[in-house]
Amino acid sequence: MFLKNMFKKQSRFEKHLFEGTIYDNSETVDLDDIKKMLQGYPSKEEEDQLVQSMTIVQVFKEFIRLIPSQLETPKKLKVLLTIHVLMGDIKHGRLFVQQFLGWIGWQHTEQKDVLSKFSSVQTMIIQKLALISEIIQRSKLKSNVNILFKDIDSNVMQFYKMINALNLILGQQEFYAQVFSTHNRIIVMEIYLLLWNDVIALFLMLERFVRQFLDCYQQMDQQQSIQVYELFNEYIKLTPQVKRFAQLCIFFQNCNVNEPKWYQPTKKEIEELQIYFQNVKIYLTSRSKRLKIEKSSPQPNRSCQTTGRDLKKSQSQSQIIPKGDLKQHQDNYLSNTTMGYAKRIYQGNNASQAIQYTFESDCLTADVIKQ
Repeated sequence: MFLKNMFKKQSRFEKHLFEGTIYDNSETVDLDDIKKMLQGYPSKEEEDQLVQSMTIVQVFKEFIRLIPSQLETPKKLKVLLTIHVLMGDIKHGRLFVQQFLGWIGWQHTEQKDVLSKFSSVQTMIIQKLALISEIIQRSKLKSNVNILFKDIDSNVMQFYKMINALNLILGQQEFYAQVFSTHNRIIVMEIYLLLWNDVIALFLMLERFVRQFLDCYQQMDQQQSIQVYELFNEYIKLTPQVKRFAQLCIFFQNCNVNEPKWYQPTKKEIEELQIYFQNVKIYLTSRSKRLKIEKSSPQPNRSCQTTGRDLKKSQSQSQIIPKGDLKQHQDNYLSNTTMGYAKRIYQGNNASQAIQYTFESDCLTADVIKQ
């Protein structure tokens, strides 16, 4: 019904949009329709010579404005897929997110079936991912983790935002398994693969940060090192969940997910960390108590000099085994990535050609689906 209303007074953009695959009854979205949006629908054809091309911002603004308030579930999924791809575009993704953040989603209706609930869950997740879109782009561009250590306080907060988004997605694991087992259609598979691209990129950035931390934590400021230590614990909790998320591809035919070489800290590394940070916490607690006492009972000609000698003494008493050289050559998990859908929208004409992650020699390729 909404299509009839759209055709009454259509702009050039509306004509392209509603005659394309985003709103038709096909199973998936043709990448050419997304390419046109990212190009501003340039006026190249003879009949369009007098029509000025739209700016990218105008395209994004109109796309969001024209999303119908009532829509069939399969078409909702295609709109969500399109939004996900546009958010991930390297060049214009940031501009799209600026327009998208004002979108409130579809009017709430009673969810009559599992696929309708799936579209509601995906709407919530897409809105969450939009809030951390810059972090996602940084993860896929493989930012240098050494830079992250220069501003620990700020970057730890960024990592926690990222972890919250991962927990939201991974927390839907059982529900996804229910959906995928009964609705293993192409559009659902493509949404899953887009989510996998984001999940693995974020997880691997956290992994690189953790591995760098294991090499340098004894040289860090104690207060800041404790913050990163808590991130290390979150990484340990996330690892098995991300592995299980990769296994969801078994519900789809011809769905190959390439898993990285999963990094697992050794038992010795974990024990060393635990001993070290037990000592750090004891030392910082005792120092804090001592400073409070000294402030309450000031003495002339007495200065408070705190050094790391107490901490070093406690370390020697704990007999911490010196760390070996744990540094391996820099992981190249994402240097050959397709950036999900977005980086390959200029290659191929359909979604299945555009959403595969590939990894270089630093990872183990494993086809988790038996053809």
